[in-house]
Amino acid sequence: MFLYRHPLRFCALLVVIFVSGCASYQPDYSAISATSNHQQAMPLPVDAEIADLIRHAQKYHPQVLAAKADLERAHANMTAAGAFMDPEVSLSQGINDSGYRTLALSQDIPIFQRRSMAIEQARAEHRAAEARLLQVQADLAANVVTAFSEFLYVQENLQLQNELISLLTHVVHVVEQQYAAGNGAMSDLLRAQNTRDAAQSDYENLKALKTSQQARLNSALGRDARAPLPSHFSLATTHQAYAHLPADADALYALANEQNATLLATQYELQALYVGRDVASRAGLPRLMLGVEYMDTDMGDGTFAGMVSFSLPIWRSNYRALQEAAGANIKSGEARLQAARLEVQAELSMALYQWREAERNRQLYGDVLVQRAEQAVASVLSQYSNSNATFADVVASQQEWLSFSLAYRRALANQLTAVATIQSLIVPAIDAEVSP
Repeated sequence: MFLYRHPLRFCALLVVIFVSGCASYQPDYSAISATSNHQQAMPLPVDAEIADLIRHAQKYHPQVLAAKADLERAHANMTAAGAFMDPEVSLSQGINDSGYRTLALSQDIPIFQRRSMAIEQARAEHRAAEARLLQVQADLAANVVTAFSEFLYVQENLQLQNELISLLTHVVHVVEQQYAAGNGAMSDLLRAQNTRDAAQSDYENLKALKTSQQARLNSALGRDARAPLPSHFSLATTHQAYAHLPADADALYALANEQNATLLATQYELQALYVGRDVASRAGLPRLMLGVEYMDTDMGDGTFAGMVSFSLPIWRSNYRALQEAAGANIKSGEARLQAARLEVQAELSMALYQWREAERNRQLYGDVLVQRAEQAVASVLSQYSNSNATFADVVASQQEWLSFSLAYRRALANQLTAVATIQSLIVPAIDAEVSP
């Protein structure tokens, strides 16, 4: 009727629809540049401890924000999965008989449990997103402790290097006095000066390395690389408070198998794949639509009629391919789950080895070798002042003391890192702080 009475308007409507469908799309990417250039250095508590650093990272780090956005998307998908399809409205106008026209309204009915399966699949994906968020937080906790321990190690290395420079300066002064009195050789004086200058150069290199480690720690915290950090931290104090194993080895393996966030996420993803297989098995079944249709003619009153329609799933090869793909996805998911279990066990085993090795080195260097080396340095310096030791003995004793002192602090840092790795493997990240 509309076409018969208003042909020009109908043609204009078709032109508008065609032009709007062919219109080009111009996205706005300016927000991406604004986001990439926006970095904030969130303040840390003045008396922050390592647990405060972890909480800061788990709250502000971009990886956590991204994982939370993924969780929000999964939550929205649950709502979308339970929604019915939009009803369809169709209009028809007779061409030969311009007085005949119909109006139909139909609604897809999700039979064969299609709607409930879609909801369950979305729920499984939501559980997986929750577990992925936990894993991101656990990994961040481990990264913060690792970067923190390395930062403290370099900071204390600087202190040791400064002590060595002071010691070498004293040695140079002693050698200069001996040389002036005619009791020392020029070669000893030059070697003493060279050793002191080399130690000074190492000190400057360590200062640059500390800046790099500060940037690494700030990155783990989700802060600008140049943001200032509190200066009250001590490697020995932090180690004493946080470097203890949370349980024995057997209990750790059991905890990792039960509550590792990566394993939980992989299990939930596998659950979604199982539901996907059931969805694929229903794909070859008919889809049902119920509706009502109104028919009107110029000859009389309109008529209402019920309407039932259904699809004809005749392309069976397509549905068989869907089921085969769903079965392959399950095999892949099961293999990934098994691989994840093996990887978690291997990481836990390596972390336990690193903790035990660091514990042995801590006891050896901290309780025995460092003290002996300090006594050896004092003894050799006294003997050299009395011309009973060579300058080579002095340098060797000092280098031994520095080596043992660094090895002791390396053991402390490695033990902190090992505990952080263990915690990230066994503790849900909502509680993934290094336990005292």
